[in-house]
Amino acid sequence: NVNKGGCPLRVVSSDQGFHFYRATDCYIGVTCCSLEELAEAINEVCSDAILFHYERGDFQNWIRDVLGDVKLAQSIDEIKMCTRQLSAECCREELAERLRIRIFQLETKEVPPFFGGEEENSAR
Repeated sequence: NVNKGGCPLRVVSSDQGFHFYRATDCYIGVTCCSLEELAEAINEVCSDAILFHYERGDFQNWIRDVLGDVKLAQSIDEIKMCTRQLSAECCREELAERLRIRIFQLETKEVPPFFGGEEENSAR
């Protein structure tokens, strides 16, 4: 089910979405269908859900296998957990930062630079 030719900024159906759980069989009612939605949810879901998914590698797997962004998945793999007391918030901050940076990179990369064209021609 790997989408090797995927577009990381695409929106997937909710059945392919990332479903947040606090523990196995404990869905918290949040599903993300895009990288942007995941970035927003990371800031809002409970700490238990962040740790549950991070420790299992769920964020990395979904980003790599469903969205097709190997680079971001590898970056998230590199996050080191802080001391146990602070680990959930440290993990949340690192995830949010890496998602924000990657979304910015993808958005600016996907918009082609403007070299002449309609605006230039309409000024004549």
